[in-house]
Amino acid sequence: MTCLEALAAIEADPLDLPAEVEAHVRGCSGCSEARVTWLALDDAPAALAPAGYFDQLPSRIVRKLPTRPRAGGGHGALWALAAGLLMAVGAGGFWLGRANRQPLVEATYTPAAAELPAALPETPFMEGEDEVAQLRKLTPEKADTVLEGLEPKPAKDPKP
Repeated sequence: MTCLEALAAIEADPLDLPAEVEAHVRGCSGCSEARVTWLALDDAPAALAPAGYFDQLPSRIVRKLPTRPRAGGGHGALWALAAGLLMAVGAGGFWLGRANRQPLVEATYTPAAAELPAALPETPFMEGEDEVAQLRKLTPEKADTVLEGLEPKPAKDPKP
């Protein structure tokens, strides 16, 4: 057995060693000291923090932090002046935009009766669109009127 194998076994469990590792430790002074050190580490009590350490921790941290200068740094008057100037320019632009409001006069062309098409379509349908789809868009009253207008009218009997 080598010292590296024995040290690995000691590190795993220094109290309960296999027989061959136990025999190696009895003959090797270095491995014997390593086992004693591992056993002493297991018996050592954990270090405790002094009394009140965690109670005073936040105040100690705050004392170590650098102090910040006051927010704004005394530029409050400058910010107020800038805000007032911005509001004055905005209000002035708004009022100047409203001052010159005049109704827009547009000339419209009304075609003469002679220029209108001679025969207007009998149905209110537009070209390029399905007639049934257009009929569904109409109110029920208008749809009935259109359908009545499309029905063939009975021929008049000539009176003998």
